[in-house]
Formats: sequence, structure tokens, C-alpha cells
Amino acid sequence: MDSRILNVLNEEQREAVTAPDGPALVLAGAGSGKTRVLTHRVAWLLEKGVPAHRMLVLTFTKKAARVLQHRLADLLTGPQVLLWAGTFHHVGYRLLREFGSRIGYAGTPVVIDREDQVDLLKSILSAFPEGLRKELPPAGQILNAISLSRNSMVSLEDVIYDRFSGLIPVIETVTRIRTEYEEVKKKDRLADFDDLLTGWLDILESGPDVLELLQERFRFLLVDEYQDTNPLQSTILDKLAARHKSFFVVGDDSQSIYSFRGAHVENILTFPDRYPEARIYRLETNYRSSPPILDLANRIILGNERRIEKTLRPFHTEEGEAPRTVGLYSDADQAHFIGSTVDQLLDGGTQASEIAILYRSHYLSLPIQFELARRKIPFSITSGLRFYEQAHIKDVLAHLRLLLNPRDTLAMTRLLRMIPRMGERSSEKLIRVLGEVEDVFSGLTDEKVLKTAPSLSREGVRKLGERLFSLRELQRKEESTVGLLVMEILEEGYRRDLYDIREDPEEREADLVAFAEQLGEQKDLEGFLGEITLLENLEEMALSNASVPDRVILSSIHQAKGLEWDTVFVLSMNEGVFPPEKSALRPQDLEEERRLFYVAVTRARRDLLLCVPESAISRGRGERLYPSRFLSEIGSDLVSETRYESWSF
Repeated sequence: MDSRILNVLNEEQREAVTAPDGPALVLAGAGSGKTRVLTHRVAWLLEKGVPAHRMLVLTFTKKAARVLQHRLADLLTGPQVLLWAGTFHHVGYRLLREFGSRIGYAGTPVVIDREDQVDLLKSILSAFPEGLRKELPPAGQILNAISLSRNSMVSLEDVIYDRFSGLIPVIETVTRIRTEYEEVKKKDRLADFDDLLTGWLDILESGPDVLELLQERFRFLLVDEYQDTNPLQSTILDKLAARHKSFFVVGDDSQSIYSFRGAHVENILTFPDRYPEARIYRLETNYRSSPPILDLANRIILGNERRIEKTLRPFHTEEGEAPRTVGLYSDADQAHFIGSTVDQLLDGGTQASEIAILYRSHYLSLPIQFELARRKIPFSITSGLRFYEQAHIKDVLAHLRLLLNPRDTLAMTRLLRMIPRMGERSSEKLIRVLGEVEDVFSGLTDEKVLKTAPSLSREGVRKLGERLFSLRELQRKEESTVGLLVMEILEEGYRRDLYDIREDPEEREADLVAFAEQLGEQKDLEGFLGEITLLENLEEMALSNASVPDRVILSSIHQAKGLEWDTVFVLSMNEGVFPPEKSALRPQDLEEERRLFYVAVTRARRDLLLCVPESAISRGRGERLYPSRFLSEIGSDLVSETRYESWSF
């Protein structure tokens, strides 16, 4: 046995890596070396003589699969290529190519993406009576309900009642749409991403011969991030493992935070019940955080009833500073405090890239972005896009810009290109015609103007004109505010566009609603748009003064999972924000929010600052805020309480 495989491991890791054949659950706490254990387990099996082609190693991202292969190459002396290592969907596609005929495919199906799915569903809806079509929600929302039903293995009706209450009035129609959607895909030999998993399960259930063949082929099953599996993936794995039970899973129930994608924490919680003979290995040595931060993390997760017992212990035993709760008068002071503190850290020699600002919802980052840009502090956002660079925000801003200047060609082009079948040339042609009319918004609904657009796009162009006309009428009213205009854009048709053409529409809609609320009573549309331009210019100035890697990181907590920094700020630890009001209504959702808080805390190595504003006054609001229930749960003995005032004498 090559010493490099075992000698670098601690005792907990070594026990897991050398586990005997059979089911094994590795509970890998935050910062405990999860990836190392999985990689070394694969290397250990290969060194023991297990053929690479008899292993199935499943990850949740292509990047994780590549990292695994690269680390194996560094560990092993000879060339070893895992023939079956990748994401669930990647493996599902390969099996569909091999066994698709067993489940009714005449050849390899063509895999369609989200845009293709929306187009396919719209073509189905086009055959429905116009009155019925108008009652239906956006095609994208229907697809989301169908997808969640398939991945959770729950009836579409139950999913709608549980998660998509807006579909309840048309539940029978949505069920009919689902049936026709599946029939058309089958007839046209198409497969969406969910079909890659349902097809995999269908293959396993198509006969005992293929089930036994795949159970023998995948003699050793290894799964990364097992807490993120959905019921469909779990069922597939259980069927493959049923014969030999050589099933090695690595995960952490305390970091299961993706139920909105179908992840089911019960998969990992019930693993010992489904496999009573399973050995359980706990990786509790944390190589990342200071003892006070780990004490806080351990206290947080005690609030969850559904969990598997484990306690993180620090590898670095030097006592660090206690996590701080920072009381602030307002969310505006929160931005000022963070900007001021980051400035001090940078002046003291801290690298910008070792500072992270985490938040529950993306809109919370907006005042922080402006404050950092004003101070010329370079920053990056983990999504790769700053707030105003995101597609849905740019869509809304295009509407607002047209209210100020109906002949804003760039804004009009953006909105026209969102309409199906409106390509670059069609948009240019229509804009030239609109240049000759007196009122652009009325022109969009004029029959003569509409005839210059492709026939299949005319209804979309008309609806855009009606939406802009309605916005202008609202803008002219005394009570009009920028926030009301944003909500009007949503209500007058953009919500449907959002669900039809943008990924993660629910999250984007929540972003816009929260954004509208944050705008509050702001009435000066021209000033608001000017402020955005100023923000963009300040950001460019800040970024031009820094090398690309050395920037402060802004990230949602979901996107921060797996990352770590020396100093971490967590924004707006307020009831109704973290946890959100809606998540506090159901015990299972509240437990996931608590796990999300646990993830946020365990991103910090040395310094953790939990910000608690008392009011939200951005852009004129004066809403009273209260501390998050999570703060009262952890108590005051593990934190240092401080208060920040933005003025000084």
C-alpha cells in the first residue's frame, strides 16, 4: 500500500478510508476533510485491487468530478482513469444511450435544455383555448412543479398543494399538460434533464437481467455530498446497492440546504435505518475554524430535532476571539459599519480575498456594494454578477429607462429580444419603424407597426406596449414610487417572462419583490437611475485599482458552501430576513434555515461578525426590525455583543 494514501490522514479519516466492504456512512462535519476522504477511499480500493471500471463515483458538479480525478492522479503511481465517475445526470445519460431501447427509446434521445423545454410546453399550450391559456401561469412555473414532482417522487397534485399554491385553481389543466408534455417528448425522442434520472430508474426496473448487470458493473458505489440527494437519486442508489451493499456515502446532514432543488435531508438521516449493518464514521476534527466559532456552530445545530449527533472539535486549539453580534440602528448603518471595518482590516494588512460578506437574500447586498464601491474597495460576487448586472434586474431597469426616455434604443432592444421569435434583425426593423411614430408605447400596439414584426411575435410586442403604457399611467400618479413601478412591471406580464426565460425564477421574483420593498417611498426615478450609473462607475474605479484575485467576496450563503475565509460578516440577522417569514411557518423549513445559519458560521476561520440592524431605512423606509430567533437560541455566553454608531464626536 502506497504510504501517501494513508499516512497523511488523521485517525478518523483513516478509519473511514479503510472501512471494510459494506454500507458506510461518513458524517463529514464542516472543514473536516470530506473530499480527501472520498478521494483516498477510491485510491485505497484501487490499491487493494478493485478494478476502476467496477466503481461508480457520483458527485454533484463536474468540477468536483474533475478535482477527484486530478487528486487521484497525484496519489497513485500508475495511470488510473475512473470510467464511471461524474454527476448523476452524466451517468444517467450514458446509461440511457446504452439501454434506452429497454424503456421505449428508438435510439439515443436528444437532450433538451430549459429554453427548449419552455418552447415545447408553449407549443402544447398553443392548442388550448385562448381563454384557458390566459388563466394559466407561466410555462416555466408549470415546468418547475413537474420537475419537483418527478425528483421528489411525489404526485404532481401533492407538490402543487405543498409548494405551488398558485397552481391549485388550474390543477386539473396542469395535470393534463404534464401528460401531453411527456407524450410529445417520447414521440419526438427528446429527453429533459429529469428524464436522465427517471430513465435511469426505469432501466433498473425494466427487468432483473439489466438490474443484475448494473449491480455487478457498479460493485462499489461511492457518493459525495449525500445530504443533497433527492428521493429519485436515493431510490436509484438503493436499487444498485441492494445486491452487494458496498455503498460508501459521504455527507453532513447539518449542511443540507438545497430542498428548493429537491434535496431530501431524510435520505442521510434514515441511512442507518435502511442499512442497519452500516458502519458510521464521524469526521469531527475541524481544520478551519477557531474554537469559539466551533462552539457557536455546535450550539446552533442543537436547535434541530432531526439530526445525527456529532460535535466539531478544533484542530487549531489556540483560543481566538469570540464571535461578535453587532447592533446597528439601521441597514444603512450596517453598510457603513462593514465598509469602515473592511477599510480597517485592509489597512492592517488583511488580504481583501480573505474577507467575505454573506447574506440570506441577494438584495441585501445592494447597500454593501454601493458602500464598498464608494470607498473604492474592490469586490467580487460569487455569482459572477453584481446586483445590477443580473439579467432580471437589467430587464426591470430597461422598463424604467424607457419611462424616462421611450427612444432608449438599448433598453427597447433588450425587451424586444425577450419576445419569442424576435431576433436581432426583427428588433432592429421594428425599432426603425417606431422611430417614425409620435408615441412609442402606443406604436407597439398599432396594427400597422405590428405588421413589421414576425407574425409569431406580434402578440408579445402588443403585450409589451400595453405594459409600458400601464407603467406610464402609474408613473403620472401622485402616489407613484419607484418600488410601485417595479411591482407593476412584475404584475403586468414580466412575471410570466421571468418564469419562461430565466433560470431560478422563484429566487429572481423574490429578489425583485424585496428590491421593490427596499426602494420604499423613493419617487425620483431619474435620481434613482442616476444613482445606479454612479454605482457602476464607482465599481469600475474600485476594480481598476486591484489585481483580479484580491477582492472582498460578497456571496449568498448557499453559494458560499464549501468555501472559507479569515473574516466573515453575516448580514441582517433579523426575524423575517433570516429566517425569512415564509420559512418560519413550517418546522422542516425552519430547520433548513438553521442549517443554513450553521453553514454561514462555519465559513469563518478566525473572525465572525453577525450584524443585527434595528430598522430598515434604505431609501426612506422606517420599518422596525427584530433580532433573529437564532440569536436567542444560541444565547449570549458564546458571543461578544457590541454596538456601532455611524457618527463620532
